[in-house]
Amino acid sequence: MNQHVRFIERVRSESFEPKPALGSSENRLIERIQMSTKTTYKRIALVAVAALGFGLLSVAPSSATTQGDTLALAAVTTANSTGTLNTASTNTLTQGFLGTNGDTMTVTASMVSYPTGSVAVPVLTASTSANVNAATPLVAGLVGTMMETSTTGVYANAKAVYALSFTPALVGTYVMKFTPATNPSTQGATAAAVTWTITVAAAATSSATTSTSRIVAGTDTRASAGSADVVVNVAKAVSTTPAATIYVTPLTSSGSDVSVPEALTVAVTGPGTAGIGTGTGAASIGKSFSVNAGSAGQYVVSVWADGTSGASTIAITSGTVTLASKTVTFIGDAASVAATLVKPVIAAGSTGTAGAITAIAKDASGTVVSGVTLYAVTAGSGIAAASAVTNSVGKATFTLVGKSVGTHSVTIQSYASGSAATTDFTSAAVSVRVGSDVASAVTMTIDKATYAPGELGTLTVVVKDAAGSAVVDGTYAAFAAALTSTRALTATNIPATTTVTVGSTVGTVQYTFNAPATTGTFTISALPDSGLLGAGSAVAISVVATVVADSSTIDAVAAAADAAAEATDAANAATDAANAAAEAADAATAAAQDAADAVTALATQVADLIAGLTAQISAQKAAITALTNLVIKIQKKVKA
Repeated sequence: MNQHVRFIERVRSESFEPKPALGSSENRLIERIQMSTKTTYKRIALVAVAALGFGLLSVAPSSATTQGDTLALAAVTTANSTGTLNTASTNTLTQGFLGTNGDTMTVTASMVSYPTGSVAVPVLTASTSANVNAATPLVAGLVGTMMETSTTGVYANAKAVYALSFTPALVGTYVMKFTPATNPSTQGATAAAVTWTITVAAAATSSATTSTSRIVAGTDTRASAGSADVVVNVAKAVSTTPAATIYVTPLTSSGSDVSVPEALTVAVTGPGTAGIGTGTGAASIGKSFSVNAGSAGQYVVSVWADGTSGASTIAITSGTVTLASKTVTFIGDAASVAATLVKPVIAAGSTGTAGAITAIAKDASGTVVSGVTLYAVTAGSGIAAASAVTNSVGKATFTLVGKSVGTHSVTIQSYASGSAATTDFTSAAVSVRVGSDVASAVTMTIDKATYAPGELGTLTVVVKDAAGSAVVDGTYAAFAAALTSTRALTATNIPATTTVTVGSTVGTVQYTFNAPATTGTFTISALPDSGLLGAGSAVAISVVATVVADSSTIDAVAAAADAAAEATDAANAATDAANAAAEAADAATAAAQDAADAVTALATQVADLIAGLTAQISAQKAAITALTNLVIKIQKKVKA
């Protein structure tokens, strides 16, 4: 019997007294006291049993001895994919040992290293189904406790399983350690601590090179805008519709979408304000703002007018990367106009000359203004007043009707007549001549008197009225027959007709040709048409030119001739040198022969001289011998 149960029974047996006889009041009182006492003892016993039972979960029997404990992780390292910050990584921790009923072991989790500022710790969750010979482990914070639940006094292998979870909030490397321990700890664990390493890489951010952006007018959609930016010129007046919309697509350097939504910064330099959202029409926030992290992923910027005019630049960045820089021009009221004379001569009559003058209207900041009505006004009545409205690029085109022949001054202005208001403006005056459309004479000129072979030339034909002024634009029968040339011209656009069409060059038309390829004179001529001065005469109007070798050709020929002459001189000099060398060789040969002859003659003379000397020596020797003999004879005679 368990010692705790024996203790309870002993308490019960020693506390009960014999029952008195039934029937009296005293007996009934004693019985009630005894029943109350029994109830009290029962309650005490139940509390003691419960306390002892709970104690078994945390206190091992003094004889418990865990054997061969193990501790293992399913995965030792985990490399989170890019962009998994704040996403849990999971693992499995298995603890086991050989023990008997009631034996326990613990495992404690701790952080070994982690990025500065991190406060994340692992979470242990006890498995309810994967345990063997063990109750569901108890988890208290970072400590898990397992208990062997097999038969008392019989050893069995127990296994407990913990599910691990860790949620990193910062980029970097995290190292966690899980340390086993026996209970009581004086026994010591056999298994070594295990570590789990998690590496969190930084999410790939947007690249200025690959990211795209488009600006469209108003709230136009991305699809209808296409891939190209739209030039946005919009009125400066405050409106309930955005002036422009900018679509931004952040992409990584590899061209893929960013995996973590980015918070953008928008800065407006110049007129206007901006707002940002996930669609068009985001309300204005201001000129410069940064989207908070909670609004990351908002990539559509709306640009709003604020009543001021001028060019505005909208810069959109993500961190230090510029994703877009777009321009919106807010247009103010027209403040100036510049006129351009296109056709200096217009016809008199009721038919207007279209496009005689054009004008550009601009606001105070120099931006062209569309939809502005302008007026062409002259001081007299020589040209009828006219008006025109500027188009999308701020240009107005005027059709003028000439009333009287002569030159008239025309101004383009913002008011039709009368005195100018303070907000009105006018252009500098241009001169327009009201002329005739009746041809009276025709002339021809060329741009040069001499041409190089094949050189490009220009023929100018001018049709004039009776006053000698150029006629207005039109087509005129200027010649009785087509123009001709005495020598073939190449690549020419001179017409083979009798009519010429003069355009905006004041009664003038120009043709081009290439001069003949060889040198000599050529003439271009034609007869004036009937009704023109000189018509029907035998004398044609003509131009004469001469084709000459150009200076570069002449220089080249001269240089070639000089080179040839120098070459000839060099050849002659070489020949002379060769001849002189030959003569020198002959002279040297003759001198050598003379020297040889002289040597031979000298040798003969020397031989003769030697022979003579030899003969003289022989004679002297004979004389000496005879003298010697004579002396000897004399000596003999003297002695005798």
